[in-house]
Amino acid sequence: MSDLKIQHILTLTQLLSKGARYNFVHITTSSLGKSIKKSQQAASIYLLELENNGFIERLMEGRKISVKITHKGYSELVKLNSVLSSSLGATTYNMELKGSVISGFGEGAYYMSLKGYTKQFKSKINYIPFPGTLNIKLNQQCDSQVVQQLADLEGIMI
Repeated sequence: MSDLKIQHILTLTQLLSKGARYNFVHITTSSLGKSIKKSQQAASIYLLELENNGFIERLMEGRKISVKITHKGYSELVKLNSVLSSSLGATTYNMELKGSVISGFGEGAYYMSLKGYTKQFKSKINYIPFPGTLNIKLNQQCDSQVVQQLADLEGIMI
């Protein structure tokens, strides 16, 4: 992987999210700066550095800027994604949560009885769950870090 700085990676990923992989996209340095939480001037410098290093192509028409990620720029993002995916995905998650089963409001059975709801479970995780929910009140001594780690995991929106 090349010596891309974090600000360049943030800039490239923002451009990628705007569709700049295959097409030139119109941007302003002020909107780019806001997106990456930097000043307009910093965004302008990052674009210039990325262009000078061959990671983007930039077209200027007066004050309008159009930008496209080059093959080199996209290749660097793919390499970074590969490294992050293998590093983050290499960890198996074994978490132990302790608590007590408690009664809920009875909403779980209602939602699970809706065909659209169970259909999403089937299509997204290939499983039709029990028509209800299991409510657990965690013990006080439950490690808050474990709960935070669980919250940080990517879920499946249903």
